[in-house]
Amino acid sequence: MPIKLEEQELDQIKSSLANKDAILREIGARVIAYNSINNLVDQYQEIEVKQQENAKEINEKYGVGSINIETGEFTPSE
Repeated sequence: MPIKLEEQELDQIKSSLANKDAILREIGARVIAYNSINNLVDQYQEIEVKQQENAKEINEKYGVGSINIETGEFTPSE
């Protein structure tokens, strides 16, 4: 005949299992995040190259200066 555990004992077991599950989920999330870091770095580098190309085109067209991103105004350097 089965013996019923005390509620405190059962709560401790449930809590331990829940904590282990939470840790395993976190490990999984971190592994996925770690594996996607290289992809994000590649994307960032592609954006950097595109930004440099855009800056070069603008410099060739307007000269050296600064751009106000909010207004779209170009101010040439003196």
